[in-house]
Amino acid sequence: MSEKNYILLTHGGAGSKNEYQDGPVQAAKVGVKAIKSGASVMDVVCRAVAVLEDDSRFNAGVGSHPRADGSVEMDAAVMDSSGHFGAVAAVQGFKNPIYAAHAVTRTQYSVLAGQGAAKFAEKAGLEPMTVDQITARGVDFSTGEEATDTVGCVAFDGKNFAAGLSTGGIKGAIPGRVGDVPLIGCGLYAGPAGAVAATGDGETIARHMTAIRTYQMIERGDAPEKILEEVLHWFHPKDDAFGIILINRDGYAGGCNRPMAWSVVSEEK
Repeated sequence: MSEKNYILLTHGGAGSKNEYQDGPVQAAKVGVKAIKSGASVMDVVCRAVAVLEDDSRFNAGVGSHPRADGSVEMDAAVMDSSGHFGAVAAVQGFKNPIYAAHAVTRTQYSVLAGQGAAKFAEKAGLEPMTVDQITARGVDFSTGEEATDTVGCVAFDGKNFAAGLSTGGIKGAIPGRVGDVPLIGCGLYAGPAGAVAATGDGETIARHMTAIRTYQMIERGDAPEKILEEVLHWFHPKDDAFGIILINRDGYAGGCNRPMAWSVVSEEK
């Protein structure tokens, strides 16, 4: 395959309805517009993920699932191929946690959590969000057919790669529960050879160190379709919801053992 001028994939999460594909499609359009405007690849994935955070059909931002006590705690992370990584965990009160994660990349830290993350987001001037503004229209992947989970994006701008994720977590989980999203090498990874963004059962994804192991297969030159087939086999389709999108310099793959709304846009040189 010839090398691409750019590649961008977006997904609405493991269990997101196929008829919700317009959400990832719109996110991809926003991402491509950002690429063409000269934005950094990290900015690109953040803008794309923010579109999904603003769509209440998906489990992120305004669509986040409540915890057992009715609170809403969100996780987000972003990484690029130069090694910049930032994440927030169990953060409350902000519409777009992906922008908080991006802001963390500009500090000496890698992950901020809880009240400290919220204070940081406030100082960064991010848009606040009350619980009353959360209008989740999906249900958690573990509780019904209309399941939704972590949203994400991977992008290649012709030179660099990036990956971004955002989630409201598991519906009904205890406050403070954190899944794979803000753990580097678990839910996402980006390096000089490509980028990976996963979705699904966060505990299982983390235990498998899914993203870094997937990236290592990209690094050794395996074809994206072959990698996808291998990684899907790590998860039992009955017990562990799992989906993934991944890219290298000349190709991509995406798939899930549940329905998953996703989209891809690419352009050859």
